Amino acid sequence: MNSHDWAPVPFEALVEFHDRRRVPLSKKERADRSGAFPYYGAQGIIDWIDDYIFDGRFLLVAEDGENLNSRKQPIAYMAEGQFWVNNHAHVVKALEGLADDDFLRAYLEFHPLNGHVTGAAQPKLSQASLKRLPVIAPPFAVQTRIAEAIRALDGLLDNNRRRIEILEEMARLLYREWFVHFRFPGHEDVELVDSDLGPIPGGWGETCLAEELELQRCNIKPFDYADEEFEHYSIPAFDERRLPSRELGSEIRSGKYLLSGKSVMVSKLNPKFPRVWRVDRADHRRRAVASTEFLVMTDPGEWTLTFVYGLVTSPEFTAHLATTAGGTSTSHQRVKPTDVMNIPVICPPLEIVQRYSAQVEPLLKLADNLRDQVEVLRKARDLLLPRLVSGELDVSELDLGLVGA
Repeated sequence: MNSHDWAPVPFEALVEFHDRRRVPLSKKERADRSGAFPYYGAQGIIDWIDDYIFDGRFLLVAEDGENLNSRKQPIAYMAEGQFWVNNHAHVVKALEGLADDDFLRAYLEFHPLNGHVTGAAQPKLSQASLKRLPVIAPPFAVQTRIAEAIRALDGLLDNNRRRIEILEEMARLLYREWFVHFRFPGHEDVELVDSDLGPIPGGWGETCLAEELELQRCNIKPFDYADEEFEHYSIPAFDERRLPSRELGSEIRSGKYLLSGKSVMVSKLNPKFPRVWRVDRADHRRRAVASTEFLVMTDPGEWTLTFVYGLVTSPEFTAHLATTAGGTSTSHQRVKPTDVMNIPVICPPLEIVQRYSAQVEPLLKLADNLRDQVEVLRKARDLLLPRLVSGELDVSELDLGLVGA
């Protein structure tokens, strides 16, 4: 069917709005409870609580926040199961036989909201405005086929993300097995001896990062190279997809560290939420810079960077890091480089470090490859979906093995 035949209808003609009700718990009471069900806000899951109001599958649409204008993240997402929603998201469900929730989610992801979002400082999409939003809706059968393609693409992305999580968890577990519980190959023949770090295997030593690594501090001012495109390793880029953003030097307003070779980067900011990046710039033509909020660890003597990554991502190291942080507020805690580099850690024999690295490095490389695939799929999805929901691309012509015949 030609997309010109798709008639625009108001959003409210396709959905049912569900009232939000506040759970009678204070913020402290919610924080004190163990939490079993997700708590949703405008940006997705933000906490877990025991009480819930909704049970089922619903479409949530952001009511406020700068993201309504910037669109750095989707403004609509699905919630399924038992959950509670605060007053920053609309809760709707597509009317059976008229609309598909996943089609509407994709439509809202790419549809401009010009004239429907009010407020400059605090952008807001009111229920009245959302109800009036025009939706160019194809027939329900076409919507469902588009939704099937959307779910298949999202499933591929989610599957790869889960595989990345599993691979990285396997690497963390192996580190704990060998270097925390000391169940490394041949441990049966090694007795534990007392040390300042507690019982450790005989023949192992004590050291600190300052003795084993260097901090890379090659400063650069990207704005001096206004027309050059850099790969920017920043805190927001890590939080968004753990991939560097590409930015012109003119867009990077402050001094950075110039990256080269291989390194492990540890964020100084809010260490109880660990941000650790493995970086390899060996075969990249584009120059890369890192936020000075990172400690760029490089050039280990006998250790490998794979072992360093295992060490600094271990819960024990993260917990120690958090105790050294200082700052005026819990949201802006920082650790000092000297405190990080002087944290006492174990020093295993080189043979054990190398055997561990030989087993873990393939896992981490596979995780990196999957992360690259996720980015390729995400870009393909972002190109494909607007054309599908607008009717520019006929879903019947989509032959990716994603939808049924």
